[in-house]
Amino acid sequence: MEKRVDFDHWRAEKLGYVYFSRLQDLLIEQPNMEAPLFDYLIDISNDHKPAGRYFGVEVKAIKNGNSVIDEETKQKYKNIPFPAVMVFFDNKTDNGYYLWIKKPAENGMLLTVDSLKKEAEELNNTSMEKMVTEIKNWYTKKAA
Repeated sequence: MEKRVDFDHWRAEKLGYVYFSRLQDLLIEQPNMEAPLFDYLIDISNDHKPAGRYFGVEVKAIKNGNSVIDEETKQKYKNIPFPAVMVFFDNKTDNGYYLWIKKPAENGMLLTVDSLKKEAEELNNTSMEKMVTEIKNWYTKKAA
């Protein structure tokens, strides 16, 4: 018997793809496995060529105004060694929001969700460009 797809999550994943594909230097990979760790693994390319500057994206549909990262999710991503973000989509309005799971810090470290802002911020071209810049800077710092 075929597994039934959660329409809200399916739609949120498609919205996530649309949002992130707006930025030309992102190479979006969707894992082809049954239970992937991320919905998208995104490489920040150099002239549309893979650069190995990955960040993970987990996508959620907002249900009942809930855009938080729960304890199970925190544990799931505890040992991730690269930046990761959770994006939320309101399927009624198509508005997107995000929270960092692992945020790149200026000192080359990754800040965990427990030490970060708890309120989701709007996901738009400006916030995505800022996110990508922070991740690029983090990889540059790690390489130094």
